[in-house]
Amino acid sequence: RFSGANPNNYVCFGSDATTCPADNLYRIIGVFNGKIKLIKNISIGNMAWDSGNNNTWSSTRLNTGTLNGTYLSGLGTWSNMIAEHEWKVGGMAWSNSNTAKQYYATELGNSITYRAKIGLMYVSDYGYAASPENWNTTLYNYANDTNRNNNWMYLGTDEWTISRNSSVASNVFGVSNSGFVSYSNVTNTNAVRPSFYLESSVEISSGTGTSTNPFVLSVN
Repeated sequence: RFSGANPNNYVCFGSDATTCPADNLYRIIGVFNGKIKLIKNISIGNMAWDSGNNNTWSSTRLNTGTLNGTYLSGLGTWSNMIAEHEWKVGGMAWSNSNTAKQYYATELGNSITYRAKIGLMYVSDYGYAASPENWNTTLYNYANDTNRNNNWMYLGTDEWTISRNSSVASNVFGVSNSGFVSYSNVTNTNAVRPSFYLESSVEISSGTGTSTNPFVLSVN
């Protein structure tokens, strides 16, 4: 995983331009089972997770209509680089004492899954994007300069994750504009950043990973 304030984990995806357009900048969350996991550097807009108080990912409009609908189709042939992946979408009960490791363990053991190309970040992705010395801090206490200024994934706005609150059918976990993890009603409009896993045949061919010289991808 990449962690810390501003690691060199930028990737140009969806464009072959010499200078990567800002809208095509993504960042590497990490490499999992041989597949690079990306997240869009900026939000594609503020949207409801669902308009009908439903926190079941397989049927939410954000999933089927937006991310795996208009957004995916808009990528054109670049979508061939994206792997169909098993997303852990069962969620977890809310706790203000969970660390990134505790959230990750719950996500990993979740039996409710959904196969698709596009998803959102997990709660644990956000937690582990902070500097390692912060990983024992509860994510509810990430709302301080030390944690958010040393977390490259922090946007400074309310943002959705893919993880639902299993205790309340209308709530989903998200990152607040002050940096802590809590939950929000699905009808609220929060920032959305698509996340996905690249096919294992996709490799980094050039670049240094900075925002001005991002990694360039190629298919092996």
